[in-house]
Amino acid sequence: MGKRKFSGDKEVSPKKSKFKEDSDELEEPPSEEITQNETRTPSNRHGFDVKHFRKELSTKQGQTMVLTQFLQVCLNPDNEVDFLLEYLKTGGNSHEILRQIGDNKKNLTLATPAFHIFHLIILKVQSSLPHMIAVTEEACRYFLNTFMPTVEIMISENSGPRHRKIILKLLTSIVTLNFDLGIEVLNQAPLTPKHLQYIVEKSNYKEKDNVRTAFVHFMTSFLVDGHLPLMKALLEKQGLLSLVIPGLVFDEAEAVLMFLNILKKNVIENSFISKSVKLKTFSHQVLHNLFKLFSWKGPPKVGHEGINESKSEIIGLLTEIILILFTSHKLGLYFTDSTLGVADSNKNQNLYKALLTLKRPWENEHELDVILQIVYKCPDLHRAIINIIEQSFEPQHSPLWERTTGFVLKLLEKFQPEEMIPRMSKLSSIQAANFARFTTLPVPLLKFINDKLGKDHTVSLYCIRVLVKMLQTLRRYMQIIEMNDTHQVSDLKNKLDYFVPKHLPAPSIVVSLINNVLDGKISTQSTQDYRLPEINNTEGLILLVDLLLLYSDIHPAFFETLEGNLDMKKLLDFSATLSEGLVPLLKFKIVSLWLTLDSSAISLKNSMFKDLFLIMLEVYTSDDDTTWIEAKDTLLKFFKNTSIFEADDDEIHIILYTLRNSKVNPSSIIADIVEYVLANIKDLSEYVRQQIVHFEIADENTQANLDKLFNNLMSNRNIAESVFLENKVPSPFIVGCMQFVHNNKDAKKNLKHFLSLFIANLLHWNYSPELTEVLIGDSKLDIRSYVGGWVGQPVPLPEAITHDNALKSISKSLIENVEAPLENIFDCLEVVSEEDSDIMLGDYYYKINVSKSIDSSELLVWSKYLIFCLVRLTNINQLTEERHKKISKYFKCIIAIGKKQHMIDVCRSIILALFKNPHVLKIYRPLDFNKEESYIRATKFLLWVITDYGDIVNYLSRKDKLLKSYQQKNYSEIVNAFVKISKRKNINSTHTIQVLETVGLSNEDDSNVFGQIFEAGIDSCVNDKEPSLVLEILRVLMDKYSKTISLELHSKLWKKTLKLYSDLLTNKDFVVNLENVEKSFIQYLENKPQRIITVGEDIFKSFFEASTIRKSTYQLAALLMTHNIKLCTIFKEQISKPEILSQRELTLPLGNAIINHNHFLTENKEFLHTIFNEYKSNIIKFLEKPHKAGQIYITCWKFIRKLILECMEPQECEKLFTKIHKFEVVELSHIHLLQTVFVKTCLVEKIHKKEYFMNYMLSMLNLTTAALKENKEVHVIKDIVTTIYSVTQISKYVKGLNMEQKEEFQHVTESAAWQNFCKAILKDSLKIRTADHDNTCGPHLLYLLKTLVQLFYKTDHEDIVMLFEMVTSHSEFLNVMLSHHSSDIKSRLIEFLFILMNSNKSVMKIQHVPVYLSAYHATRSPCDRMLLNILHYYESNGLPVNEYKPYVWGDSAANHYAVRKNRTSSLWAHPTPNQVLNLFEKDILDKTVRHFPVTQRLDYYYEIPSNIDMTNNDMQFDSSVKTALLIMCNDAMFKPQTVKDNESEFNHLVMKAKYTDTILNLKSRDLVHESHMNEDEGVYDPLFMFPLLSHLLAPGSAASCFKLLRTGLLSVPIVALGSHCQLMRAAAYHVLHRFCLLLETETRHKNDKLFLTDFISTLRQSLSTAIQNGEESMGDLRNPRLPAVCALYLAKALMTSTAPSDPLYKPVNNFFIAKQIVDLTVIPDFLSLFHDSDVEAAERRAWILDIIRDGTKTMTDVNVVFKTMCLKMIMDFSSSVLTDRKMLEKILSALTSIVAIPKAFEILVEGYGLISWLHSIVRHVRAEDKALIKPVCHLIESFLQSMLVNSFARNLNSVAKNGKPIEFSELKVNKDVENEILNILYDLLQRMDGLESEDVALYVNVYKLFSKRAIKVLSKKQMLNLIRRIAIFDKESDGVSILTKAVERNNDCLLRSKNLQTEEPFVSLTSIVWKYLA
Repeated sequence: MGKRKFSGDKEVSPKKSKFKEDSDELEEPPSEEITQNETRTPSNRHGFDVKHFRKELSTKQGQTMVLTQFLQVCLNPDNEVDFLLEYLKTGGNSHEILRQIGDNKKNLTLATPAFHIFHLIILKVQSSLPHMIAVTEEACRYFLNTFMPTVEIMISENSGPRHRKIILKLLTSIVTLNFDLGIEVLNQAPLTPKHLQYIVEKSNYKEKDNVRTAFVHFMTSFLVDGHLPLMKALLEKQGLLSLVIPGLVFDEAEAVLMFLNILKKNVIENSFISKSVKLKTFSHQVLHNLFKLFSWKGPPKVGHEGINESKSEIIGLLTEIILILFTSHKLGLYFTDSTLGVADSNKNQNLYKALLTLKRPWENEHELDVILQIVYKCPDLHRAIINIIEQSFEPQHSPLWERTTGFVLKLLEKFQPEEMIPRMSKLSSIQAANFARFTTLPVPLLKFINDKLGKDHTVSLYCIRVLVKMLQTLRRYMQIIEMNDTHQVSDLKNKLDYFVPKHLPAPSIVVSLINNVLDGKISTQSTQDYRLPEINNTEGLILLVDLLLLYSDIHPAFFETLEGNLDMKKLLDFSATLSEGLVPLLKFKIVSLWLTLDSSAISLKNSMFKDLFLIMLEVYTSDDDTTWIEAKDTLLKFFKNTSIFEADDDEIHIILYTLRNSKVNPSSIIADIVEYVLANIKDLSEYVRQQIVHFEIADENTQANLDKLFNNLMSNRNIAESVFLENKVPSPFIVGCMQFVHNNKDAKKNLKHFLSLFIANLLHWNYSPELTEVLIGDSKLDIRSYVGGWVGQPVPLPEAITHDNALKSISKSLIENVEAPLENIFDCLEVVSEEDSDIMLGDYYYKINVSKSIDSSELLVWSKYLIFCLVRLTNINQLTEERHKKISKYFKCIIAIGKKQHMIDVCRSIILALFKNPHVLKIYRPLDFNKEESYIRATKFLLWVITDYGDIVNYLSRKDKLLKSYQQKNYSEIVNAFVKISKRKNINSTHTIQVLETVGLSNEDDSNVFGQIFEAGIDSCVNDKEPSLVLEILRVLMDKYSKTISLELHSKLWKKTLKLYSDLLTNKDFVVNLENVEKSFIQYLENKPQRIITVGEDIFKSFFEASTIRKSTYQLAALLMTHNIKLCTIFKEQISKPEILSQRELTLPLGNAIINHNHFLTENKEFLHTIFNEYKSNIIKFLEKPHKAGQIYITCWKFIRKLILECMEPQECEKLFTKIHKFEVVELSHIHLLQTVFVKTCLVEKIHKKEYFMNYMLSMLNLTTAALKENKEVHVIKDIVTTIYSVTQISKYVKGLNMEQKEEFQHVTESAAWQNFCKAILKDSLKIRTADHDNTCGPHLLYLLKTLVQLFYKTDHEDIVMLFEMVTSHSEFLNVMLSHHSSDIKSRLIEFLFILMNSNKSVMKIQHVPVYLSAYHATRSPCDRMLLNILHYYESNGLPVNEYKPYVWGDSAANHYAVRKNRTSSLWAHPTPNQVLNLFEKDILDKTVRHFPVTQRLDYYYEIPSNIDMTNNDMQFDSSVKTALLIMCNDAMFKPQTVKDNESEFNHLVMKAKYTDTILNLKSRDLVHESHMNEDEGVYDPLFMFPLLSHLLAPGSAASCFKLLRTGLLSVPIVALGSHCQLMRAAAYHVLHRFCLLLETETRHKNDKLFLTDFISTLRQSLSTAIQNGEESMGDLRNPRLPAVCALYLAKALMTSTAPSDPLYKPVNNFFIAKQIVDLTVIPDFLSLFHDSDVEAAERRAWILDIIRDGTKTMTDVNVVFKTMCLKMIMDFSSSVLTDRKMLEKILSALTSIVAIPKAFEILVEGYGLISWLHSIVRHVRAEDKALIKPVCHLIESFLQSMLVNSFARNLNSVAKNGKPIEFSELKVNKDVENEILNILYDLLQRMDGLESEDVALYVNVYKLFSKRAIKVLSKKQMLNLIRRIAIFDKESDGVSILTKAVERNNDCLLRSKNLQTEEPFVSLTSIVWKYLA
């Protein structure tokens, strides 16, 4: 039929009709102009008539040939005309093509070309015809709704590659056309792993455009644009994206790179995709497949060159992806584990499993590098790598094992202790020891090594190599830990004491291997062809000797068994025969081992002495960076053991430094010198003694003192406090050198360089050029000029003296002012950015490169030179400011380098050498007489070191009393200063005070200085120019005693100090500025409040006789009276004097202090009237004109408030509100006083006038507006809002105000103040939360506005419309409404909108509904409940909300309605039921099923609790009972009021306003029969779900029943059958009914349909068991209620029944098969699940316990639990051997849920022995079961809360009888039960070691729930133990000492100290101690 019409002159050959890439298939139409004739018949010219084609299509359906020919001409690249474009321009469209298929959906011959053309049309519309997009989208929806059976066939096994490729391309183009269409494709297309297995498995890589490529493009289309909802929809389609990854190994490089780039950018690095979604997407199997990509091969038959070019790019990208997934907490799958994997719990199970699936990842170098980076960044995954290594670590001759050992060495190298130690800061000592041990000595590997060691020599040496590296790493851990924390290293050593002998090879085995080498007995057991490369004897012996040396360092006791088993001389002789390898290093290590075994081996008595010494020297002076550093420790040990340097470490470091930095050839000369010195040591020492006797050393120049010094040194006596110790006598070495050179002229030339450098450093050590010249005698060395030059002038270090460029550069910079960049001086410094820096010096940031080795001797020599320059330049008075800065800079560099290299011991030695130096002490000047500038600069340098390196200085002070000598000098100088002060000499007090504040005085000298101060007299305290030095010294001393709790000032000194202060204060002859002293007194008394009681009445009286009253004066007086009630009487007496009464600077602050003593005020009210009458006019002036008030009135506003309440006449209060005020300032104190005055008018019934209320409100509105305009602080705004709100609430209970009559409020609403107030609030509050702006005031302001609108406006007021428009037209309105992170401001905005609607219904517009739906997220959060309230209000008031059915919500609604608004409504624009169902998130659905709110009523009205607290309580109300009770307890609601005055009436009124509604709400609830657990606000709201599901499941709906089953949606109405609300249950039954009707019409998934039919039948028949239940509500025949625990079982079982991989799949399905009716009066299937013996029994047992935990919500459920008898079984099972830690956690959680029901708690305690059972559990908690602490604490917390609720319920009943809803008696609980619970909690204290701080805080917080009576039951010993255990994180803190002393002394005054910590758990611990001592 159509050949004639559709074929041109040149027919298209079938061979040429192969499908090509779409990008090549379609060409743009020619751009040239065409003639009119060509325009008329464009197609005819090329042999194809588009119009005729359309005519043929319209005649009938199913024209396969027509479609095929059209497709061919469209795909023909030779056509000049774009026929597809012509077709679309002539009116063709996708519908026309798709209609050809008609009912022939299974005819692939017809469907294939139609779908292909449809695909091409979509591409053409996207590229050239954007106006046709809407029509094409409708066609796509038509396709998705109609042709899914065809799609399923084309994807199935029965179709061919061509069909699959076409349908995948079509789906890809649909996804790219519209994001919503992409979501529909996921929902409707059969895209499951089962359907796609043939696409994935069968890939034809020979064809370039194959099915696999099309599938990858299809998957990529969902991700390429980064559209969040579309990507989430794909990722939540579990297993879909993961299908792409396995096949990437053989894909084209371009496809792999494209996919990985998009995956990385749009998924992995997308912070909006939650970690939970990523965890599901990247399962351990997917991660395993990603690792396989490291072995990417590309398509078969592709050349290696092409592969190699692309492979590096793929591997680079893959490396980035894997590192993000494994190591990024923010973007990846990693959860930060602060315990580094040593805790019980594994926080990264997914990553752990993924690593375990790898097989020898070290075989691939790129994979190896990634693994090392992962383990380095995430040390908790180290165990997984060890498990992988274990599988391949069988020692043998194989390349596999060789590579494995290489990887182990690299792993150990990566785990550098220097990098790991800082990350161990949060670990306890035991945890740190475990981490260091496991990472260095993994037991699985040690077992293999032990088994194979000694059987084959080569294999043994490879094992030894690994073992040596392990022990070297462990030794480094021990060295660094020991420097930082001696406790940690002791724990590690204790662990090794047991571990090393058990798991490491015995030293005898190592010795036998050495002897085998020596004897030539090398064993071999290998029968394999492959042999490991042989390790030569030199390297082998090095490893073996190294191992023995490491044994000696790590575990000396293990090493001691070696003694006598090894012939060291034979070993050394054998090494001399070796020539291959590092023979000198071997010899040195042998010497080291020899020296370790026998410290006397290297002595003159040994004939080999010189040879042994030369061996060490040869290695140490070699240029090999890897060997010489190893020799240093041994050489250091040698020099210490000899008597050459008399154990002087400094000289030893000098010679070590000199040997490395000078030229000595041959080096044997040094050995000759050492031998000579040792041989003549006595004569040389005597010579030095005689020479030095004439020189002065630190003012100790007498022969007797020198004898004493020598005697001390000879007897090794070390008196830490003596300055003598640092006057070290030079060793005889330099004298011996001089004599040796004199006797051996030939050696002088060779030693010239060595001696010069040694002498120069010796000078830097002894600081005396004269002494140095004596020591070198008359030797004519070049260095003599350098030494002599320093006598009078600074001399730079000679250029040729050393190879050390750093030392030479420092010298030139200091002496010759030659500038050099720091990075040129210190090679390890690099200039970097601020983020990467380690240290900042000047304007540059530097990073310290730890890879460059730094010798500790170098650091010591550099620092010694700096100290030398400091001393000598100061002595010759040439320490300029510039040189001072340079010395500080270089010193800072040296210390920073030492710290970075973990040489903290070297840093300590440097600072110790600085301060224990007599020459430094001599230049130290505590007093500044403005004469010695160099000395003052040197002193400032010392002060800077003490300040900047306080950690080191404090450590050395504890160990060596570092600053003792300086403190002694301070004392002696201050004593001299007092003499000079008496002579009126000027002393710069600023410098002296800085010295005293930094260095201070010794505690022994403090009392003497106090004595000097007291003897100096009052006259010495006067100084006209500056603060008096005497008073400043007094201040410093007081500060010292106030800051440290351990120091106590003697009572006599304290009294004398107060007496001196009193005399100065009352002195009339001259005025002394006592401000600083008074501040010190205040600080002292605040930190040590127990001393306040020691201040006598005579001292307090002196305040009333003071010549001048300063701010600090009245603050001190007020502090004394605040904490000492006895002083109130004195104040009362003094106030009767008119001259005292008139002193407002004293009277008012003391009045402010006296309000803390209510009992005194009650008994002495008359003096309040006296004060009020005196200041009445000023108080009224303050109220009316606050801008003119003095500061003292603002400060003392609380006392003024008390005066107003008790003394101010009501008529005077009334006058204040007869007019509206416009105050000029916003002052909080004034605002509080205004509120007080108004509330006082409310207390008087006669003057209740509404006018006063309105005037007050208008005045406050003006103030609020002003505060907002002035951008006042947050706390100011909140206080204003609280004040206004509290007045509105109080006014409701004032009868005379009649707040319901709103007509009079027109005066307020028509005022400008109200208008400005509304504008200001809306402007300031409607802001979303950002990183820079939190907007904490916005919710409070909006709530206040809402309250005032409710109060002021009557119904249908026209102003409401204006307010509504102001809100909705605000620029930030939509941002706030659609915000995800500003829920607080959003909820208050929605609440305000609802109030406006409620006030005036005319503001409701149907156009607003899309906004509300877009802001709605269908949960039970306050925001969503208010939005649902609004939507229900719209519907109940007749607005056509049903136009938007089915309701799409959230982001999908925002997208959907925004699109819909721009086009006409059509069939395809409405979301399908399955689309709506897909909006439900599976995680939230699971949570909804578990935490369904069974007590929620089917009532849409909802009010958000107030966020404004009238009593300034930190806790916020929520719907839970326990929170309400805790808030009321904090507000002392249950404490009887003992004082009756106006203030108590005021407080009662506030309490009444705050709690009346709360108590009425609690009275309406069955408190004791409901759980007090907080309801989960993150679950879906059934009030929205059930109507929605009812609509979606309506008859004729296209919704899929099986989708409801698989997503878990069907389980929600099942679990709702346990609701206590009849309407809610009715709604759930209705949904189930509609589901059943729809299920009958289903024709697919017959097995699922059969299962669901059986389940519904079982459920229907099982309802009878609930109807027969005894409870009336459950026995409703028409609407039966199931127990919530049974309903949860059915719901969870239904979800499990569709998951074959779930451990419960089999037992649950078997249960449903076996049971036609389920007994719902007991927990279904409990016995079989709890006592299961299957391999998955633990999972099944845990599942049924979770059912009990989540399903027990009321006493109904508890009764079911009781009837099942499962509680006794559970409690008995807890002590069985089958119960592990995780199972016990489940049991405890289940019991926590049960006892959260107060009635159930009473039953369990009285009838089940619950407390005894728990006591038994706690006593059997093991040390490793730390995870049980938290569930036990939660259980005890639930105990106490249930007891509190029970007590409150009894109280409510009592109150109801009395008819007084606001007055309560004290809550009383059973004291015996409470004490037993307290004992359990205290027993748990013994298991607190090693817990994280959060768990400790939880434990302490439980104590806060106990009554004061119970806490007092604890003994003093128990309380002290509690403090000690809880404070284990900071044992030395002042807070711990204060709490301990408070308990020991039974003195609660100590608890008022400001030295107490303000962070948890110390705050809670302090509150417990308060209870104990109260």
